[in-house]
Amino acid sequence: MYKVFPHKKAVKYYESLDDKIAGRINKAIESISKNPLEGSHIKRLRGKYEGKYRYAVGDLRIVYSVNIEDKIILIEAIGPMRRYL
Repeated sequence: MYKVFPHKKAVKYYESLDDKIAGRINKAIESISKNPLEGSHIKRLRGKYEGKYRYAVGDLRIVYSVNIEDKIILIEAIGPMRRYL
């Protein structure tokens, strides 16, 4: 499993969520920590976000980067589609 570190911007948005959606985000983060590079909800981003990934949770997106060597995931943002960075 990978270690997950959230950026303070992601933490701030997460804290504003209601309990039901926060639970869905928690399950998504658990899934990401097991396999951050492949999955039906995971997409590798392109363009200016090259090297980052996004995980879809309903209308929300979790944007993160992965350090494979150190097994670290940095969650950079959580937010609605197209507004995550």
